[in-house]
Amino acid sequence: MNMIDQLNITDFQVFTDENSDKSVSKIYKFSSKMILSDFHAQPHGFLNGGASLALAEITAGMASNAIGSGQYFAFGQSINANHLNPKKCEGFVNARGLLLKNGKRNHVWEIKITDENETLISQITVVNALVPQKNSDK
Repeated sequence: MNMIDQLNITDFQVFTDENSDKSVSKIYKFSSKMILSDFHAQPHGFLNGGASLALAEITAGMASNAIGSGQYFAFGQSINANHLNPKKCEGFVNARGLLLKNGKRNHVWEIKITDENETLISQITVVNALVPQKNSDK
């Protein structure tokens, strides 16, 4: 079992929006869901901030890897979070990411974690280092 399964992260998808600013051809976004259980709770029964951080870093890495189509592998380089509202550890949370910087060496993602009522639980920034994949044919 991997961490994605352990955290019960589901419904992951990456998509693009056409940008009205012609200097940038695509706006990359992602979304996913984490179904909550006692596993995600801190001792008082609220969502543990570490679970939110793990959700953000895992999904940002998955999104960067999907965008790269095998040209590079994304490694989490830094993460910064603000936990804004408590969430009882029941139901689910959504993670929605927006790629702020699509660089050659890194990606910067803005991730908003919301509850079922769209209440903002956490605002998280993830920076992924992009390491080129070595061609196995050489």
